[in-house]
Amino acid sequence: MEVRKLLAPALAVLLLAAVGGGIWLSNTRVGDERVARQTEQLQRMRQVSVRGLIGSEKEAFFADPRVQKALAAQGITVTVEKAGSRTIASRYDATTYDFGFPSGAPAAQALKQAAKAANVYTPFYTPMVFASWRPIAEILVANGLAERKGDIYFLTDMPGLMALVEKGTRWRELKASQAFATGKSILVSSTDVRSSNSASMYLALASYLANNQQIVQSQEDVDRVLPSVAPLFLRQGFQEQSSAGPFEDYLALGMGKAPLLMAYESQMVEYLLKHPEKTKSQGQADTEMVLIYPKPTVYSKHVLVPYTPAGARLGAALETDPALQGLAREYGFRTGGDAHGPEMWAQRGIHVPEVLVDVIEPPSHEWLERMTQAIELKFK
Repeated sequence: MEVRKLLAPALAVLLLAAVGGGIWLSNTRVGDERVARQTEQLQRMRQVSVRGLIGSEKEAFFADPRVQKALAAQGITVTVEKAGSRTIASRYDATTYDFGFPSGAPAAQALKQAAKAANVYTPFYTPMVFASWRPIAEILVANGLAERKGDIYFLTDMPGLMALVEKGTRWRELKASQAFATGKSILVSSTDVRSSNSASMYLALASYLANNQQIVQSQEDVDRVLPSVAPLFLRQGFQEQSSAGPFEDYLALGMGKAPLLMAYESQMVEYLLKHPEKTKSQGQADTEMVLIYPKPTVYSKHVLVPYTPAGARLGAALETDPALQGLAREYGFRTGGDAHGPEMWAQRGIHVPEVLVDVIEPPSHEWLERMTQAIELKFK
């Protein structure tokens, strides 16, 4: 009897503890399930699919599984279509696309106005260069048009080169031209100025020189430079609509096809990063590819213009995420931040100028478009 009296309170306490524990465990499970549901909902809200128009030179970047993985880590899936920068600037459509990503600031300027975008993003950029060959570069050096500093060539007399182009001078007429003693006229090969940004950047640079080294910014300036700049494109014959084709020809056909090709620095750097054997001497100096940096030159800025909040998320990710910035440098683009690209490339045997000082801005979209339209009429 005494034992029962002692056990009864203890059993009551145990029963209460069991009931309380069950209630606590049940509430904990309900709470955990609620948190899990909320987390899942937040994850679904965080996941976005974005669609946009891009320049062709960024197609491989967006197709890279590493880029897709880095974007997926931020809840972003991207689908892209490629088009020329001029086309992108004229195809604003927020019902179909979340962003436009042309290769030049003037096209982006027009797109920003059309989209009424509060912010734009410039995750990477690249200077315009002449993709050429060492024998061609040495001919230019011998004629006082270029100079070599270490492994880097600079075209120091752009007005002089443009004067030779305008006069129709042939390569064999230059001093020390035995390595390329052809009857071909000296011309800079480019893409089609009616569609492609790299050609537009060539037009920006050529018009600056033809306008007494002033940026074109009036109809009077357009009228002044047009007789000089239009033949630069009209005399070339067939021109590709995007930068990928001419660069592939440059690689495949050698200097006979295009001794001087207006190109993006990123194209050559990307190629050399993927083909490191090309950075070493193969005992064939007559086939060695080189970049020649014009003085002055112009940057091609890759500007993402968002049409929707999802497009803005992509722009912010490309501009700030270290993993994506590092991958952009793998494709030859220069970036902001602590590392810009040239220092990394030098470690892999690819030498480019770390800083370019003699750089001009392109004309605004309005004046670049007016020059382009005037040249377009002459093609017909």
